Amino acid sequence: MSAYVFPGFPGFLESAAIELGLPRSSGPARRITPLTDLANLCAQASHGDRSHVEGILAKAIEFRDQIAVALRAADLMLADVEAGQRVTRLASLIAPEPIPPSSQGMRSGHKGVRNERIPS
Repeated sequence: MSAYVFPGFPGFLESAAIELGLPRSSGPARRITPLTDLANLCAQASHGDRSHVEGILAKAIEFRDQIAVALRAADLMLADVEAGQRVTRLASLIAPEPIPPSSQGMRSGHKGVRNERIPS
C-alpha cells in the first residue's frame, strides 16, 4: 500500500466491516486495488492543490462505481450458484416416477404394440 494513503482508510474499512457484521473482512479488504486507489485519490484531494480536487474526486468516483459494479456482480454470481445448488438439492429429493412395464420397451428403443383398427 502506498505511503500516500488516505489517513482514515483502515478506520473506514473497520467501521464498514463492523456495520456489515464482518469484522474479520477489514484486513483482507485492504488488498482490493481499486479501493486502495480510491483511498490514494482521497488523500490527494484532501492534501493536494485545490485546483485539482474536482478532477481527482471525479476519478475517485469512477473507482467507487467500479467497486459497486463488482459487488453487484459478486452478489449475482453467488445467487446464481446458490440457485443452482437449490435446484440440484431439490432434484435429488424428488424420486423419478417408475416406468410402467408396458412402456419400458418403447423407452429402450424397441417398437411397441401398434394400435391397429380392427374392422367391425
